[in-house]
Amino acid sequence: MLCCTTSATSTPLALYARSLARQVEEVEAVPMTVPMYVVSMEQLLKMTEVRPHERLLAEGIVVEFRDNMGKALFVSHQWVGTQHPDPEGTQLRVLQQALRFAMSEIKYIPLDFVTELSIPSAKGLPAAALLSNPVFVWYDYFSCPQLEGMQQEDPPSGRNGPRLTLADAISSIPTYIAACSFFVALCPIIQLPQQSQVLSPGTWAARGWCAVERTCRELSRDESWIMVKSPTHLELVLGKRSTAYGGPPGEGKFTVPEDADKLAPVLSNAVHRKLLDLLRAQDFVSYRVLLNLRPVYLRGLRVEDTCQVVPGFHEDAGSLYSLAVQRFFFQNGFTAVDETDKGGWSPLHYAALSGDTDSVRGLLAQRADPNCKTKKDMPQVEIPSSTSPLSICVLHNHNEAARVLIAARAWVDGRSGVVDPALTTAAEANNAEGIRILCHAGCSPHLKNSLGISALQSACASGCLAAVEQLVAQAGETVDLSGTLGCAMLYRGDNADLVFRLAEMRADVNEPTNMASEPPVVRLWVKLKGLQYKLGSATTSARVFYHAPGATPLFLAMLTAQYTGAAALIALGARLDTRNARGWTAADFTRGPEGQSVPEFLRTAFRDRSRIECQRVAGSACTDGYVEHSF
Repeated sequence: MLCCTTSATSTPLALYARSLARQVEEVEAVPMTVPMYVVSMEQLLKMTEVRPHERLLAEGIVVEFRDNMGKALFVSHQWVGTQHPDPEGTQLRVLQQALRFAMSEIKYIPLDFVTELSIPSAKGLPAAALLSNPVFVWYDYFSCPQLEGMQQEDPPSGRNGPRLTLADAISSIPTYIAACSFFVALCPIIQLPQQSQVLSPGTWAARGWCAVERTCRELSRDESWIMVKSPTHLELVLGKRSTAYGGPPGEGKFTVPEDADKLAPVLSNAVHRKLLDLLRAQDFVSYRVLLNLRPVYLRGLRVEDTCQVVPGFHEDAGSLYSLAVQRFFFQNGFTAVDETDKGGWSPLHYAALSGDTDSVRGLLAQRADPNCKTKKDMPQVEIPSSTSPLSICVLHNHNEAARVLIAARAWVDGRSGVVDPALTTAAEANNAEGIRILCHAGCSPHLKNSLGISALQSACASGCLAAVEQLVAQAGETVDLSGTLGCAMLYRGDNADLVFRLAEMRADVNEPTNMASEPPVVRLWVKLKGLQYKLGSATTSARVFYHAPGATPLFLAMLTAQYTGAAALIALGARLDTRNARGWTAADFTRGPEGQSVPEFLRTAFRDRSRIECQRVAGSACTDGYVEHSF
């Protein structure tokens, strides 16, 4: 069926959007109803310990933020202790050093490797942005009440209303993040020997609170955020790809499970406000993306399943599936199943994004093509053109909707997507059940995408252990482990459990990257990026691809600052002296001024040839503790 572009301007959605645009727009996207307390950058850089809000407020170090003061920076971090976020000031020192480094040693904060590859139009953050205006820092222990029972100071002069409470601060997190020009995820490697635990970017991403903060940033006007892995390793991250740095907040870990219930309405309201903002701006493509992503954002939280943003829907007589399509068209602004919007997506693509099986069934009943491909890249969710509804379904763990599409003869093999075939996206999403469904329907577990990346390599690149186990089970004795550790350390597979499991299956911990085995387009791309690096390009991809030929997994882990993975590889006996095609060794990343920010357990391993500390760290980073391997 041919797809036609929608030009409807009188749908209920379009009319409602115009009515919103005519309304007087508020000064702020999210009203500031409670004070936002911050500390100045100058005060932050002077601190030697992390003290609570009440103490800093009494001393006048914490102040209420107002727009005319400058710019605000939000710090998201995982608490080191149970009663105190940073008892020894370890995270504080990393934050201070990283900010000084960004403001004095580099011209811009580079994009992280995956962002740069998936969003070609994205740019790094000029370091001058941190210097152009005074910067004030929001940090939970500084900015929210912490000491129960302590009498708080009176509200600042000239402000009427109640004092800030912790409950107020929690409900205002989206407001605070919306008011911030910068968002920093502070997640250096920190060893906690007493708890036999290691904090890392992976543990930060798994925390429910941190996931809420990250999601609120994605819903703000500027969705970019800075990941601080070490005092000298900062990366700018963009995009809403559901697999990027953790899943939905409701699937995150909460020390107090009831906290998820407190955060559910906060996040739901943030999504609703963003939807109205997009309608007011008449950005219908972004609106449709977010509307249908809403079930993904709120998965695992106790909130209503339906979201009726556009008022006035009245059901006509019809079957359940026909009514579902009516409701879907009304809220999404479509009028026919064969429309394609300005984003290059059809109604079935958006229904697949939402996972609503009734809408999918209804659209298929009205002869929607189950294999209709997207016509354009969708940067809002980093989904490329020529992606099928089935790939979109399994990427977001909508497995019931995937079954409906497969029953309607959706392609399960490589025809389901050029860059993102369904099996690859299911692997990237750690969707083990989706992988099982696809393989049961006839998809080969050895399927590769157009870039020559296998589903197993894709799972490793995202650190998805459940997907790895399912793919290995489906492949049986024919499983091909080549390139798996390299992909894990090159992208976002910094997972000690994954490294140990792959090694247990006999993946080669010293396997060098082999450019000769890559497709011609990949070899050409690597050469081009290497040339750019030689000519002075400081982008992450230029640096990575310059060093990638002949690099071992350990070399790649050091290159991309995936330090728990590096510890696991060293614990497994990875060679420390292997050189890449440029003549570099992994130890070279521990030398020079920037090398001082590499964790001490790695510097010790390279300097003293001692693997003991890496074994301890790797063991602590594993879910079940370190299991000794011998090969």
